[in-house]
Amino acid sequence: MSKINNPLAFIKLSQATTVCFDKENALCDGELIIKKLVILDSKYKESEVSQIISNVLNAVDERNPLADALKKQYDFELSATVKKAYSFDYETRSMGATYKGGKTVIIGLLEHMSIKNKSIILKKSEEYINQGEDVYVLGQNLNESVNDLDPIALIITKDHVRESMSSAIAWLNDHNIDIKVVSSDSPIKASNIAFDAGVRNVNRQVSVENMTLEDVRGNADKYVIFGDAYREDKDAIIKSLKSKGEKVVYINDDIDDLPKAFEESKRLSNNLHRACLFLASKALLAVFLTLLLVIGYNVKAFDNPFGLYRFFVLDAIISAVSVLLIMIDRRRNEVKGKFIINMLKKSLPGALMMYVAAVVIFILYSMQQNGVVSFGIYNVQTAIAMSMIAFNILGVVVLYDVCSPLNKYRKSIVIAIAFIATASLATSAIISYTSNKADPVFGIPFMEMNGPTYLITAIIVIVLIGIYTVLYQIFGKDNEYEN
Repeated sequence: MSKINNPLAFIKLSQATTVCFDKENALCDGELIIKKLVILDSKYKESEVSQIISNVLNAVDERNPLADALKKQYDFELSATVKKAYSFDYETRSMGATYKGGKTVIIGLLEHMSIKNKSIILKKSEEYINQGEDVYVLGQNLNESVNDLDPIALIITKDHVRESMSSAIAWLNDHNIDIKVVSSDSPIKASNIAFDAGVRNVNRQVSVENMTLEDVRGNADKYVIFGDAYREDKDAIIKSLKSKGEKVVYINDDIDDLPKAFEESKRLSNNLHRACLFLASKALLAVFLTLLLVIGYNVKAFDNPFGLYRFFVLDAIISAVSVLLIMIDRRRNEVKGKFIINMLKKSLPGALMMYVAAVVIFILYSMQQNGVVSFGIYNVQTAIAMSMIAFNILGVVVLYDVCSPLNKYRKSIVIAIAFIATASLATSAIISYTSNKADPVFGIPFMEMNGPTYLITAIIVIVLIGIYTVLYQIFGKDNEYEN
């Protein structure tokens, strides 16, 4: 059983608009169901045919899909002496035995068997073949030969659909996810299995046996069932669908609880998107600040603003807690659009908002140093403290938008982080004002702050929140999470 446990595979699964199933390995579990026994030779009673089948099973004595299915119904003691056993041939899907006296009995797929009156037997089998069932023939030859057999009975079988597949297909249908089925079997057989599994529109079927790969690609979005398809055909179908904008997931094995895998993939993708969005805002801020500080320092706009590095100690703690809480959110939301593009578009406004706060503060500081204005920003330490306060407040605003739309859990994340940020700033301020020096952990120089600088910081923060709201509507509104 295949389990999806790779985060990247989860992201791919979560964004799927089309799921392409391999009929043999995904829809079916490899088992056969015996649907019917049709006796062709009236000389034999059903009990006698059952004993003949049991003798073959006992003679071969091996595990294969056909033998396993037959043993569930025909499991009698061996009643003949075996001279030679013919193991199951997976190419002709046949097995049999020669017994003492020379009688040979073979059970095999009708199309591969050498039997008398084969055209007549094929005509009798049409109704079963047209229903997508496999027809095996039980034949015998009294002259120790596996050819020119006298047909005794037909054994009608059908592939067994995985127990979990019906609910999985129903879930995909309910969520409007397109389904394609590819199979090396005939389209009729594949469509019947797909119908049993709950796939819709199975009448839209086609054989790709005589198609060129170009034709296969051209028909990829026109049909649901693709029969007589092999590896290159499957690849062509998937590539064609992807080229037309479909997000395709190909499933060629059983997935343990497919609906749960989809739900979990959407949850993980949603949480990872939010976490990356929050961290991307902080990463972009770090890049912008580095450019600001290096350029500003070199042009002598201000003397030493590099004390801002102390902000990242507090920011690292808040970010780590935020990401941890976001990643364990159990709610599933679908993320529209492309993952990376969404992340960059939505993280940019938050990063710019925090960056502009530092730019404005240091411009005001530079202006005061040149005697243009007087706002109480007497030294670079004051500018650093103002910036760090602004960063923490604006960071909570960014987190609020990252967690939107809010549910009860995500609302608690925002409240918890706001509390941690406020408590950290308050603790640092108390230590600074009581000891007249910056606290040893975060290093925020609150003792350099005064009334005017607190007021200016508040004004800058309020204005930037307003601007950020507008930018968010422009950059992020069309990429909201679906609730």
